[in-house]
Amino acid sequence: MPKYDVFELFTYLRKCPDAYVQPSDFFMKEGLNSIALIYDTYRMVSNDFLKNEFDIPAGFNFKAIEDNHWRAIHISAWLLSHPDFINCPSIENKLYSFWFEELLHASEYVKYNEWISDDERAEEMVRLLLYCCEIIPDGETKDEAADKLSSLSSVDRHKVLKESYEAHERIMNIKREMAEKKAREAANTYGRE
Repeated sequence: MPKYDVFELFTYLRKCPDAYVQPSDFFMKEGLNSIALIYDTYRMVSNDFLKNEFDIPAGFNFKAIEDNHWRAIHISAWLLSHPDFINCPSIENKLYSFWFEELLHASEYVKYNEWISDDERAEEMVRLLLYCCEIIPDGETKDEAADKLSSLSSVDRHKVLKESYEAHERIMNIKREMAEKKAREAANTYGRE
């Protein structure tokens, strides 16, 4: 039975071969065939190598996916080749959400190479995959796993930074307005004398 040890998965992810980091064939003639990689990953996870139907909506536009997101998908396909995920059909229907919703949002803030080179981003990918697949990591409770993912989340971090910046801007605007009001009052007082 798979143990889903975060450190083991993290270490495995960090060993991602260069072949998985190649651009999609949508962007380069010599790129990686992303669609074949996705379908092969579905087959490997489900352990049904004759399967031809996958949890991808009809008419889904693969060409609309940007290169950075594709490369993140490629790297996650490497992660999904870990023995813990092979022959695990219970997660098959959760991969679409992971790849095309959660990883899409995270990829807006993370460059593809950081998923491998940066410890926090590598752990974030591992935890994001486990979260999307409704798997609780070995030795953790559901709440602990959620807290750890939240503390690593690039999307959450960006949201906090944005809110902090907006709060700072509001404070600066209030200070500016107060200074202008004080200057007007001083000018009015001077004009009356």
